[in-house]
Amino acid sequence: KYIKDKDATFEQIDEYANKPKDYKLQVEDILYVKITSTNKEINEYFNLNNNNTSNNTTNSNFYLDGFTVNDSGYVQIPVLGSIKVLGFNMNEVSELFEERTNKHLNNAIVNVKLVSFYLTFLGEVNSQGRITVMQDDINILDAVALAGGVSDYGDKRNVLVVRKTHNGTKTFHVDLTDRQLLLSDKFYLLPNDMVIVEPLRNKTFRMSIVDYTIILTTVTSTITMILLILSL
Repeated sequence: KYIKDKDATFEQIDEYANKPKDYKLQVEDILYVKITSTNKEINEYFNLNNNNTSNNTTNSNFYLDGFTVNDSGYVQIPVLGSIKVLGFNMNEVSELFEERTNKHLNNAIVNVKLVSFYLTFLGEVNSQGRITVMQDDINILDAVALAGGVSDYGDKRNVLVVRKTHNGTKTFHVDLTDRQLLLSDKFYLLPNDMVIVEPLRNKTFRMSIVDYTIILTTVTSTITMILLILSL
């Protein structure tokens, strides 16, 4: 079962659980940018690629038509030019784009989204691999559910999260059965996190019991059939 600890109150959970950490953009992140105004021609110019993307939205479309943060921390936007976004959260990036857009257009509406929100699941989950998160934030319980949940041999108390940072990589462990997790800054995942569910310590023993049970059942059935035939 998930979330067993009864020490925390729901009042505390409501207060803290709805505060995901601000993700700071990193190199190779991909942004979706849509700019609309009262000028139709300018709209078409700004959103040529995005119009194509809206007709068939896939990960490959975002990769090809989105705006990637280069090694210097900038994205190159038509007309707006080069804008530094490295180290900024999405609210700050939206403000930067609006400020730059207002220099060229009046009453323009800017929509900026992070479309490279990927999570990777390994270990004892029912569906290993990389998933795409099509929302601004996600907590670890919802993310595990998208991966099919923890398998019968997975240790919910021992989940390793590997997180890429500006300074390298950091890791931490999460106990999915601890209610205090809802109060923790580990509750929300960030883009490009890798989640590894460790196996239970007795996984090998439990699997051996299943194997031996199958073998014993097969042998018993075979002996029974032989004895039945011989008795005829």
